Amino acid sequence: MAESPDLASSYHRKLRDEYKTEEKLRNPEVLRRSEEHLVTLLDEVDAKFGEPSFLVGEDFTMADVMLVPVLAQLELLDLQDEYIHCQPNVAEYWDMVKQRPSYKKVIGKYFNGWRRYKSLLKTWCFLKINSVLRRY
Repeated sequence: MAESPDLASSYHRKLRDEYKTEEKLRNPEVLRRSEEHLVTLLDEVDAKFGEPSFLVGEDFTMADVMLVPVLAQLELLDLQDEYIHCQPNVAEYWDMVKQRPSYKKVIGKYFNGWRRYKSLLKTWCFLKINSVLRRY
């Protein structure tokens, strides 16, 4: 904050939002609603597909850019069987996306082999330390 004092209020607002988010994630009702929202989203995506294509047609668009991190996180957390593979069209879409050179270059390299566990461990350690120190 010392480097950009004019942004201090924005930083403080972001910190307050992070603390509120942390509190919400401890609430089972919030987690249940979030899971319902995720399942509804994936159901809608699955119903949208009739043939292999991207979300809004034959080209990869910003709609796909928004969905890919959600699916990537589910796979990183080893939840793909529960959320992706049970939706046949979503599973086919996800397999198609993972074959794209841009996916392999930007995301895929962090989600395969030992790098997958390195990413998870690094994130877990970061969250635990910052949670104890209440710093974000």
